[in-house]
Amino acid sequence: MSTSYYWNTFCQTKFGTGVSESIGEEAKKLGFTRVMLCTEKALIDFGVATKVIDILIETGLGVFIYDKCIADAPSHICDEGAAFARKNKIDGIIAVGGGSTLDTAKAVGIILGMGGTTITDYYHSQEAPHKVKLIALPTTSGTGSENTPGAVICDATTGRKEIPVFKADLALVDPVLTYSVPAKVTAATGLDVLAHCAEAITNRNYNAYANIVAKEGIRLTMKYLAMACKDPMNETAREKMALASNLGGMAIAETGCSIGHSFSQTFAAMNHVPHGLGCAWALPSCMTYTARYGRREDVAETADAMGVSYTDQDDAMSIAKALSDRIVAYMKELGVVSIRESGYTLEDCMQAADLFQYDGAFANAPGNPRIEEIKAYIEETYEVYK
Repeated sequence: MSTSYYWNTFCQTKFGTGVSESIGEEAKKLGFTRVMLCTEKALIDFGVATKVIDILIETGLGVFIYDKCIADAPSHICDEGAAFARKNKIDGIIAVGGGSTLDTAKAVGIILGMGGTTITDYYHSQEAPHKVKLIALPTTSGTGSENTPGAVICDATTGRKEIPVFKADLALVDPVLTYSVPAKVTAATGLDVLAHCAEAITNRNYNAYANIVAKEGIRLTMKYLAMACKDPMNETAREKMALASNLGGMAIAETGCSIGHSFSQTFAAMNHVPHGLGCAWALPSCMTYTARYGRREDVAETADAMGVSYTDQDDAMSIAKALSDRIVAYMKELGVVSIRESGYTLEDCMQAADLFQYDGAFANAPGNPRIEEIKAYIEETYEVYK
C-alpha cells in the first residue's frame, strides 16, 4: 500500500442555515449579470427554487429559468440546457436541486467552456475552462455533488453513466432547502451519503484525509438520518445531514466509489430507480465483497465509524457481516423497500452484470473482479435484504 497520497478541496463552500439568502451578493461577486437558473419543475411548484429566484431578481440580476432537469441527468437535457444558455447570453449558472440537477449544470458548463453543442463529445476530456462559472445550491442531502469534481451523466443512447470533469466554483449548502424533501426521498438520499462514505474507505484508493471525513459522515448519518426522516423540520437533523452529504462528496472526490455504485449506476439507472435507493441496496454486500478482496483494516475503520463492535480476533468477513447486518437493520428502520419488493427478479439484476466494466466506479473495487465475481456480488445484493 502506498504511503503517499494527494488531497484537495474542490469547491469553496459556504455552509449553514440561511446561507442561500446570500445568493444574490455571491453571484455578483462572481460577475454574474444574466443568470441561468438550473432546477427541477417540482422545485418551482413547491416554492423552493422560487425563493432563490426572488433573491436574484431583488439583487438586480437577470434570471432565465431552465426547469427541465430530471433524474439521472440525461445527456440530451444537458445539451438542451447549453443551447438555452447560449440563446439567452447567460454569464453565470446557478443550480438549485438534487445531484442530477447539479450534474446537469456542470455539463452545461462543460459544453459552454469547450465551445461545443453536446456533452457526449466531452465524456473523457480534462476539465473544461470555466468560461461560465457555476454556483451550486443542493436541495437534498445525498450526492454531495456540489463538492465533487465529476458530473454523472446518463448517455441517452447507451444508457451508461459517464463522468466528465467539472466542478462548481462556489457551493451554498443551506439545510433549509432540504426541509420539504419527503421522508422516503430523505432516507434514500441519506443512504447514498452512507454509501459514499463507506465505499470511500473500503475501495482500493486509500487516502487518510478521505477516511477522516468519511468516518465523520458515517457517524452523522447513523445518528441523524432517521431523525430527519421522522421530523423533516428538525433543524439540527437537517443541518447534520447536509454536513454529512458534503463530507461524503469530499471523500469520494479523493478516492472514488466502489462496486456498490457500479450496481446503482448500471441496474438502477437502467430501470430508473432513484440513485440513492440503488446505492442502499448495494451497500451491505459491498462490505462483504471488500472483506473477500480488500483490506481488513478498511472494514474495521468502517465498523468503528458505524458503531459496530468487533474483537482483534475477528477476521475481515466477520466484521463485514456485522456491518452488513447493521446496514440492513438501519434500512428496515427507515422503511426502505427491497429489490424484491420493488418487483425485480434476480434475473433482472443480472442483466447489468456485463455493464459493470464500463462504470466509472468499478475500477476502484478491491481485487480484480471478473464476470463471475460480479455475478456473485449481484446475487448477494439481491438476497441480503429481504
